[in-house]
Amino acid sequence: MKKLPEINYQALFDSAPSLYMILLPDFTILEVSPPYAGATLTIREEIRGQNLFEVFPDNPLDHTADGVANLRSSLEYVLRNKIPHTMAVQKYDVRNSEGKFQPKYWTVINKPVFDKEGEVLYILHRAEDVTEFMRERDEKEELSSEFNSKMQDMKREVIKTSREIHLLNAQLEQKVTQRTNHLKEANETIKKNISILTLQKKQLEDFCNIISHNLRGPLVNISMLVDMITEGGDEEEKILLLKKLNKSSQNLNEIFNDLVESIQIRQDTEIRSKKLALENYLQKTINGLQGQINKTDATIKTEFDAAPHIKYPPKYLYSILHNLISNSLKYHSPNRKPLIKIATKKTADSIILSVTDNGLGIDLIKNKDNLFKIRKVFHSHPDAKGFGLFITKSQVEAMNGKIWIESKPNKGTTFFVEFKNQKI
Repeated sequence: MKKLPEINYQALFDSAPSLYMILLPDFTILEVSPPYAGATLTIREEIRGQNLFEVFPDNPLDHTADGVANLRSSLEYVLRNKIPHTMAVQKYDVRNSEGKFQPKYWTVINKPVFDKEGEVLYILHRAEDVTEFMRERDEKEELSSEFNSKMQDMKREVIKTSREIHLLNAQLEQKVTQRTNHLKEANETIKKNISILTLQKKQLEDFCNIISHNLRGPLVNISMLVDMITEGGDEEEKILLLKKLNKSSQNLNEIFNDLVESIQIRQDTEIRSKKLALENYLQKTINGLQGQINKTDATIKTEFDAAPHIKYPPKYLYSILHNLISNSLKYHSPNRKPLIKIATKKTADSIILSVTDNGLGIDLIKNKDNLFKIRKVFHSHPDAKGFGLFITKSQVEAMNGKIWIESKPNKGTTFFVEFKNQKI
């Protein structure tokens, strides 16, 4: 294949018969073609590197001049939308060598030139001088007053229509932008509402299941005791039944209070998060559990170097630490002293807290479906109520987090809590 010579683009630009100007995005004049310099009565070498509107200002003697405003609007449209823009006929006077302004009429096309990343590198400004055409029309108008009147009307109409088109373009662009912003806001609101409704639907379903599962038993028991008391019997038997009834009603009251607390957590959407030092809140938890720690001779080790701080509601963090550490102390193995390890690690924009013990452990195969349910316990203990893990899960999920468990019977348990949105 024959080797082709390199193209001299500067020579091609200089030889172009049309009127061209190359602008930087800040409207600095980078280059003009010789015909453009001639038509605008400027010297090419003197105007390169200068601001467009300093070289070509409006005619100060023409109070209706709007050439600068219209041209600036067209160039900004090209930069903003990255598409060409054709201007209507513009009256834009230029200065001669003596500094006097001469009337000029132009048609203009502004077109973007992109770099490799698709950003506007230059604006190619192509103009056509239609002054002669407008002047000829003016001269012809002098042939008759009627004809002259019509031509003047036509000329004014052309300019008026051009300005109206320019104004309509600007208004249309503004309306499109406003409509787009309104649609974006509406979509965001819809997405947010769908998310809230989905969560509320799930919470309602969970709450109905909890009520059905946990209140049915105590209510049936109370109903049976009332029937037995009503049916009669000796006074000693009635006193015994009343004691059982009182105990059942207390149990029902405790369950109801637990459910109320869980609802409050789920509905507390305005709770504020703060930057908290984990070491401080752990110490506060240890102080509250010091009696159990001393009684069991437990050892607590920490590793917070990876994530020493967390952004979270203070009362939730304290509650989560208290419930998890309290569980490790309550369900320790009788064959060894409790060893509890608490650590954090960072993953993307989350922090994962782990609480590991060497206690009794949980049979996950047997109990996987009941781990975080209310009133579910997996070992006998006088203080076990089966509510701590349920509340912990409610608090974690209220902040869009996750909680899960790894455990082996007679080996120990590790609880993991993922705290979301932790770009501290």
